[in-house]
Amino acid sequence: MRKILFLLACVGLAGSLWAADPIIGTWKLNIAKSKIQPSATAPKEATDVYKEAGADQMEFTRTGTQTDGAAIYSKWSWPREGGIAKRLAPEPLPESISYIELLMDPGYWYVTILENGKQSTVMQKIISKDGKTMRLTLKRKDAQGKKVEELHVFEKQ
Repeated sequence: MRKILFLLACVGLAGSLWAADPIIGTWKLNIAKSKIQPSATAPKEATDVYKEAGADQMEFTRTGTQTDGAAIYSKWSWPREGGIAKRLAPEPLPESISYIELLMDPGYWYVTILENGKQSTVMQKIISKDGKTMRLTLKRKDAQGKKVEELHVFEKQ
């Protein structure tokens, strides 16, 4: 009987590990592999930490430095299966801006950013099959209305 209970416990634990999204963990931006538009606020370095916050929430924290030397810090949460993200720090977003995170598959997130109810940016976060690289593709328009596409490549730590 003990062997059966032990086996069931192991299978149950393995199942919960397999179900975890591969985005969970610490990711460091690889600037050399990334294609980021030059600006004072572009990241010079960045570290992203994704974790589960309770049974039904995801939490994301970014730290780093911009090219102008300013510190980067933001903290977010959103429903585990996707939904409206809330910026927890440094302060909540203005009501005119909404981030919507959608879990397409484990390791594949699709993000839509709305400004005044209109889509301004879309982002895809895709984890490689080996779980070592995250490619974050961002599409938006700049201040002059020109289409901009960036690639941020992160490596799992």
